[in-house]
Amino acid sequence: MSSDPSRSPGARPAELPPVEPPSAGFLIQLFVVPGVIVVVVVMIWVLFNWLAQKGNDRDAFVSALQRNNEARWQAAFNLANALRAERDSKSPTLKNDPELARQLAGILQTEIKDGSLEENPISLRIYLSRALGEFTVPDGLPALLEAATTVRDEKEADVRRAALEGIAILADNVGPQNDAFTKNEKLEEVLISAAGDSDTRTRSVAAVTLGIIGTPAMLEKLQFLLGDANPDVRYNAALRLAQHGSTAAIPVLLEMLDPAETAGVDAEKEPQMREFKRALITINALRASGQLAEANPEADLAELRSAIEKLLAGDISQETRVEATSALNHFDDRAAAAK
Repeated sequence: MSSDPSRSPGARPAELPPVEPPSAGFLIQLFVVPGVIVVVVVMIWVLFNWLAQKGNDRDAFVSALQRNNEARWQAAFNLANALRAERDSKSPTLKNDPELARQLAGILQTEIKDGSLEENPISLRIYLSRALGEFTVPDGLPALLEAATTVRDEKEADVRRAALEGIAILADNVGPQNDAFTKNEKLEEVLISAAGDSDTRTRSVAAVTLGIIGTPAMLEKLQFLLGDANPDVRYNAALRLAQHGSTAAIPVLLEMLDPAETAGVDAEKEPQMREFKRALITINALRASGQLAEANPEADLAELRSAIEKLLAGDISQETRVEATSALNHFDDRAAAAK
């Protein structure tokens, strides 16, 4: 691999390329690039599996993050990837380590206190927030709350959203019914405040996080978000409320299932992604309809059934057809169980 003279050692890696429609060159790459990716992934897995087995080496790795140099950004990025790589592990080492979580949380809090608005320190805070979300212990939650409430400049808004995402993933990993989440007044206050932010992306992420934890006050705020002017926000609110069995989600789910409804698609800034987003909105609504049927056996789902049957009668993709059929099966199973 040739080196890039424009990049200094330890500099922030280049961003991923934008999503583009498939081309002939792209189709060829499908047969070539994956082999390279597999080698890289295996090398990363081996490296961090080795790291996880050696406590002193892990401590040395964390120490590298604490040093005030550009290489620590790359270290944070690699650690975040290592934690994500443990998602399917039956015996994760890094994710279960409360001391490691506290060490990373301490670095994040130090970075917040320093308050640098340069690109690399901001990126470091973003990746530390996401890394803390990968743990199965809640020790990093106070630092995530601090990151989610510290916006001294617009540049820190991305850190705030990363922290909200980290809280959502952390709650899902630890278990949303854990007292660290359900009996945390500060957390409830932070999430409800984020759900009222003027930035639509922040409200959208907050809706997901509110729904994962789902305290009564959080679900009440989600019902309010069903009327949000931004489709992504109200769609996220509806999907999460459906998982909790709330029939308040039905009107928005019907909107999502309507092929003629374009609000969510029109909100997509990238034209080449609009067809994909239309399919995603429909599939998510179908899955949420099935979850609503399971969570609330007494709910009147006649309107949803009608909308789904109308979809099945039209020209839809095979994946959408499978999800629609699955949703109706949930409806039928519920009806059979009630007899």
